[in-house]
Amino acid sequence: MPKRISPERFDLLVDDGDVVVDLPAWFAAAHTGDGAPWLPAAQADELARYGLKRGEGVALMEAAARMFREPPSDIGWEILGNDRDGYNWTDHRDPKLAYRVFLAKLKKARMDGVTLLYKLWLEPGGA
Repeated sequence: MPKRISPERFDLLVDDGDVVVDLPAWFAAAHTGDGAPWLPAAQADELARYGLKRGEGVALMEAAARMFREPPSDIGWEILGNDRDGYNWTDHRDPKLAYRVFLAKLKKARMDGVTLLYKLWLEPGGA
């Protein structure tokens, strides 16, 4: 779990095409208090799959919208780790289930027409 909140700044207007994929570095960062860097959905999915191949799951996720809408239509896609009983990492510690929950949140955001940046924290599966 994160040990501190990062003062990291991120550019909400960055072009997704400018993201340089560095899965080993992102994977290492996803085990720190700061978490992985803010990533567009496609790269966040790459990182989640990279972790899954190593027996790790998305234990916690934050998301930030690039554009603020008032009032927000839904925020269910913004946080992973605050889900109904049985779907939180602490309830199951199952990387495959965590990945399915993660994908459902990405899909919901896409269906709602929201473009988000994601920050992930990974942990090994099991007890």
